[in-house]
Amino acid sequence: LKGLKWYTVCFTIDSIDYSNGSEGQNPPFDGYEELWFSSLDELKEAFNSNIMKDELSDITNNKFKDPKLFHGLWAEGNIIKMKGLISPPKQKGCYRIFGGCKRRQGMTKKDLKDWYYQHAARVIDEKGRMIIPEIIGYTHNFLIDESPFGPPLVDAYCNNWWNSLAEMKKTFASDVWKSQLEDREDHLDAFDKSLFIGALAEEHIIEI
Repeated sequence: LKGLKWYTVCFTIDSIDYSNGSEGQNPPFDGYEELWFSSLDELKEAFNSNIMKDELSDITNNKFKDPKLFHGLWAEGNIIKMKGLISPPKQKGCYRIFGGCKRRQGMTKKDLKDWYYQHAARVIDEKGRMIIPEIIGYTHNFLIDESPFGPPLVDAYCNNWWNSLAEMKKTFASDVWKSQLEDREDHLDAFDKSLFIGALAEEHIIEI
């Protein structure tokens, strides 16, 4: 597939609890994959290729095309650069959080982007390092309007990576993480909890 830089498949293992202790909503998917390209032009070329058309036909033939079973989107990927981090991480066997948000009423795309970036800034110290030691990668991804998959499940999503499930759970027990969840609730969930979709996932890197 011309232009493909990175390809992962992630299988969900749990939802994310809200910071007030209530149960998180069940993620509306059992797995998700990401294909990364260097530019939108390369993505479009790949999407219109016979290879991709065959792959999309395979989804239809296996009866996954139902909107209740399959969602897709094109997104602009933004790596949150921090000293000491390589993102996306190259390590195999990582665990991830997918944290996706839809815009609340009256919220512009810029508002949502600004919120994501201030959310990230909360965990970066004055030297440019991640203050949560277990996290090994961080990206933001923002919906591209011309995405051909129909109404999006989310308008933006972030990914955080950990080396292991144990490291992830260590982060979850920290005050910093609780503060991040509260920040999300204050700015998004307080309006409508259905705006947030969270999932924990086990990542598999596809060798190319």
